[in-house]
Order: sequence, then structure tokens, then C-alpha cells
Amino acid sequence: MKPGKKTKGSKGLRIQTGELKGRLIPSPVSPEGKSNFTPAIIKKSLFDIIESLQLQGRLNLEDSAFIDLFAGSGQIGIESLSRGFARAVFLELAWDRFESLKGVLDKLGKPHLVLRKDAFRFYSGFDIPEKTKVYFMDPPYSFWDKKTEKLKNVVEEIAQNEPGVAAIIVQSPLPLNWEGFTPRSFGRNTLNVRVLA
Repeated sequence: MKPGKKTKGSKGLRIQTGELKGRLIPSPVSPEGKSNFTPAIIKKSLFDIIESLQLQGRLNLEDSAFIDLFAGSGQIGIESLSRGFARAVFLELAWDRFESLKGVLDKLGKPHLVLRKDAFRFYSGFDIPEKTKVYFMDPPYSFWDKKTEKLKNVVEEIAQNEPGVAAIIVQSPLPLNWEGFTPRSFGRNTLNVRVLA
């Protein structure tokens, strides 16, 4: 590659904590030149919540899967693997992000399942051996304008019908008043947490 030349996948973020600390996660750049990463404060809060569930004896990471229904770059799911989850499941519909994520995960050598699937249709029933699951949903913020009810229906289906769910965590631009959820807001981002364990 010529000096100074940037490729479509040249931007990225490094894993901050755990066994994979320092590994670079590339992010395919959108046509607008943007790459979307979850703010550090949101990521820290998310894993603080998970650590709290561990300390309460509600979650054993060594027998738990982290399921990211709108994976994007995969940074949250990869961070979950670095922090001790037995497996991570990634759903990503966009072809470039899916291909990039597959390449990154193959190099990490950690148990994972990456699927090019629509989370609105394939949100459960994964072929994984782990007894416990944590679901994370961070759909594009544009979805909240017209797809709020669809997102809520997915969450309710998971909560009512999927076995072994310890928690469902949804990132959104505003607090959600959904049954069983507790919102934690950080500026323009909110983590909405429903503990089922």
C-alpha cells in the first residue's frame, strides 16, 4: 500500500480489556466516510452491568454466550470474548461488515458464530451449547423512527420463549419505557437493561 493511502477497512478500534487487549478491530467505512463505534462510556457501563450479574451469582461467563443481534464492527461481541464469555454470536446483514467481521473472528481463534442474517427474523434458536445467554441489541438509531414496535416484539419473544436468557440489554437514543427494563442514560445514548436470571 502506498504511503498515506487509506483503504476502505483501514480504520479501527483496539480492545481495551481482557485477554485480547490491544487487538485491532477494523471497521468498514460507510460511503459517507463514517465508521460507527460504541462510545467508551457505554461499553464500560455495559460490562459493569455484566460484572454485577456475575458478582450476584446470576451469570457464569464460562458457560455463557453473548449474542449481538446488530453486530456492525463486532466490537462489543469481541470485547465480551476478551472478558471471558465462552462464545459470542454475531448477526450482521450488511455484506461488507459481515465479511470483515468473519475475517477478524477467524484470526482470534475464539468460539463464535457469525451469521449474515436479519435480526428481525433470526433472533433466537442458535445452535450453541452454552446454558446462559446475554442478548445485546444496538440497532441503527434510524430504526427507532419506524421500527420501535418491531424491536420491542423481538425483545418480548426472546424474554418469553428463549431458554437461559440472563439479561437483555438494548442501546437506544432515548430511554425505553418497556416492561421490566431499567434505563441508564449517557448523553444521547441509553442502555436499557432487563435482568431475567
